[in-house]
Amino acid sequence: MKNKLAQVFWTIFLCNALPALAVCAVSDEFVGDWMIWFDQGRGAQHGLLEIRANQEGLVAHVEGGPVSILIDDDHGVEIGIDDRTGAGQPYIRTLVGMLNGDVMEGEFGPEEPNEFCRSFPLSCDSPRGVWRAERVVVALSGNQPAKPVDFSGVWSGARGRGGLARYTMDLTPSAQAYVDGFDHELDFPAQRCMSSGLFRRFTSGIEIWRYESHFVFLYSGGESRRIYTDGRARPDYIYPSPLGHSLGRWDGDTLIVETIGLQPIVRGYRGEPISENARFVERYTLSEDGSLLTGELALHDSENYRKSPLRRTTWRKGDPTAERGPSGSCDPDSYYRQLYEEGKMQEYIDRSDRRL
Repeated sequence: MKNKLAQVFWTIFLCNALPALAVCAVSDEFVGDWMIWFDQGRGAQHGLLEIRANQEGLVAHVEGGPVSILIDDDHGVEIGIDDRTGAGQPYIRTLVGMLNGDVMEGEFGPEEPNEFCRSFPLSCDSPRGVWRAERVVVALSGNQPAKPVDFSGVWSGARGRGGLARYTMDLTPSAQAYVDGFDHELDFPAQRCMSSGLFRRFTSGIEIWRYESHFVFLYSGGESRRIYTDGRARPDYIYPSPLGHSLGRWDGDTLIVETIGLQPIVRGYRGEPISENARFVERYTLSEDGSLLTGELALHDSENYRKSPLRRTTWRKGDPTAERGPSGSCDPDSYYRQLYEEGKMQEYIDRSDRRL
């Protein structure tokens, strides 16, 4: 991958000037959707890699977040995916490999851990591993006849079957301006015992109850939501809430859920906003033996995201008879008391327009 930047520059220049050159064909071979996996010793993680071509060359996203991509005329590729450590510190995972037909594969870094990871290695992922991406072939078909499935049970995260975490998303200018002024200590909803919203709740452990007309999802911390599956229409008025109003339908044995009526909130602790006009689409599928439940979530919010953020996870079914402790509680008094003792209460009040 020596001198990749120079190679990419000349690829873009020559493809614009002489589009018949073979090097342009190489670039075209990367365009499309890919399911990408990587394994760094703690189980495989996977996500959607989208590669598109425009006048400036190739543009790539993983799970809706922008990534860097460089290619050469020997089918070599380098992809930089930003992530965060267990302590929330950002770093770049650099994937280097080759394209061979409908498969890309190779190894990844970073070659040197950052200062935080050198000081606290247990808070960081292994800096090295292997990766593989396979081209997604989409079968064109209509809705399959409904084959409802019972998802009821107690579900916890399945080890080694997680989705790729993304640190940054493709924000609109107004959303980026909000993030630039976001203060995690003063503005993050969970600090004051407010719900973290559906995007963050999605990968939590859940207990699911099935009724004739709907499912009930119970999350840790005491939050719950109903997903109606009886074909009802939306009510004329939906009171905005962090988990919204959810209607589900069956596409074969896959439950597709669409959620609107959302209270404005943020996607995560970086403060990326979610507007009241946002829409979530979820897909849930049960494994043949009933032991694994897979879920995919897409956030559609054109006010804040130029590319829809994606999230996915897999849960493993637990013992329904096992006793579980009470839901965790949150007391906002300790938060406000700390603000008062640190002399930040007036600043908190002055930032009231920043809190969604």
